[in-house]
Amino acid sequence: MLEQMRRSSQSLLIYVLFGIVIAVFVINFGPQSGSGCDAGVANNASFAAKVDGREISSQDYRYGYFLMGGGQAPAEIARARRLKETVMDRLIERELLAREAARMGFRVSDEEVEDFIAEAKIIALGFEQPLPFVQKEGKFDYELFRRFVLYQLGMTPRGFIEQQRREMLAQRVRQLLRGGANVSVDEIKTDFVRRGNQVNIEYVRFSVRKYEEEIEPTGPEIEAHAKANEAKLKELYESRKFLYEKAPKERKLRQILVKVDSGASADASEAAKKKAEALAARVRRGETFAAVAKAASEDNASQRRGGEIGWKRQGTTTLGAEMEGKLWAAKDAELVGPMKGADGWYLAVAEGTREGDIPFDAVKLDLAGEQLRGDRAKARAKADADAALVKAKAAQAKALKDVFPAPADKDKDPAKSKAQAKAKTPEAPAAEETGLFTRRGAVVEGIGTSPELAKAVFELTPEAPFAGPVEVAGSYIVVKLKERKQADMAEFENKRLDLMRQAAQAKGEEIVDEWALRRCQEAKDAKRIDVNRELLRYEAGPEGTVAYEPCTPPPPFRF
Repeated sequence: MLEQMRRSSQSLLIYVLFGIVIAVFVINFGPQSGSGCDAGVANNASFAAKVDGREISSQDYRYGYFLMGGGQAPAEIARARRLKETVMDRLIERELLAREAARMGFRVSDEEVEDFIAEAKIIALGFEQPLPFVQKEGKFDYELFRRFVLYQLGMTPRGFIEQQRREMLAQRVRQLLRGGANVSVDEIKTDFVRRGNQVNIEYVRFSVRKYEEEIEPTGPEIEAHAKANEAKLKELYESRKFLYEKAPKERKLRQILVKVDSGASADASEAAKKKAEALAARVRRGETFAAVAKAASEDNASQRRGGEIGWKRQGTTTLGAEMEGKLWAAKDAELVGPMKGADGWYLAVAEGTREGDIPFDAVKLDLAGEQLRGDRAKARAKADADAALVKAKAAQAKALKDVFPAPADKDKDPAKSKAQAKAKTPEAPAAEETGLFTRRGAVVEGIGTSPELAKAVFELTPEAPFAGPVEVAGSYIVVKLKERKQADMAEFENKRLDLMRQAAQAKGEEIVDEWALRRCQEAKDAKRIDVNRELLRYEAGPEGTVAYEPCTPPPPFRF
């Protein structure tokens, strides 16, 4: 069909001309030029990879990089998309498939390749692509083809035909593997129903962490808890022992913050400083630091606990380097401040010091306090969640967001917001909404991962719309069904054949990926794969080659 192509490739004169053109191409578009289709590819390598003893040349790699869009992609985008690593993966896969094709006795002749190209089509690393720019008035034009191969790919027509031969050999094994993909109607129907069945739920979250901020056990309570739970505390200590071995100097801190908003005037900052000085005077007159912090600190995270922020290493607080230096040099119980920090004016005191190997007895009470605080916080969060469920059921006709409304916008109601902050009342839980979502294992949209809750929400009905409280990721969740959407089985029947075809195609690709991954791992384990990572160097981003490992598993199959 392509007699002109065959005659041209056999002509001595054409070979000479090819040699001249290629020489010009190398001079103008080679590595020293910094331009051309492979400007983003290191060209000083003699090979790209070696697979089972066969060399994949750097020219093979440049061919793949260009056809995968590397000639147009800026280096920073190519790096973000891991384009070079993907090209290397596809070349290794192609070689494994082509070698399997040869082992099975498949052959691809020049005529087959030429006829395929004459239809203005090529295979680019497993993907069949049209090649319209080698046609003129709807017909294949050899001169346009020759220019494309020479000037875009930097190859001879003969070299390009050899590339396509490997591609077609690999494609035959792909087609053979895909042919083994079978998908039943029941599988398709089950997946269609899963995708079509959707729910939209409202929910209220009761965070255990927020309750912990409000709880401060007394010393006698902590001692009693430690005595009653010593065995469990020892287990906790052992699980964290790495934190207590060769520890740098740590100090147990309390802090008081008088906030200064970013962009505040000098007068506002000075007023905050005077307020902090007045609080320091109260401590020096004999009030306990914890009592003053509870009464006046503006740090929401520590205020309810008397300003306690726990054991800290130097450099891990928000106090600022200068204040930390003074605090670490101070004695236990010595007041430091006020000094300016990241969020305003701080007062701080260290109540204890430790370093080195810290024994169980030295941390037992800290662990007991943490455990007791957590237990009480969980109990309070659960109790409030139970009460919320009762309240929601009593107002079943109302939307959950009407029963548990969002707090007033601070910008719209600044007076109320400031009053709440001054009173230090905890923010009431507010209802949120997921929007319609499909079940995906144990994941509940917007909430987290919980097999129990995922099962419950997809069993909700308008007659029984509530579920919970369920503990999810450190919170207790109460949910209410807002909307349910069922799969349209009439639509399934209309689309069944298309769905079968799409699913079989997708599963076929998975079979090919699994086969290639298994063969790649076998070759890698036997040290029959060698990759030249110099080719994976990008112009943009950190210097050096990227972290690359062949035989990376593909993403899981989805219909």
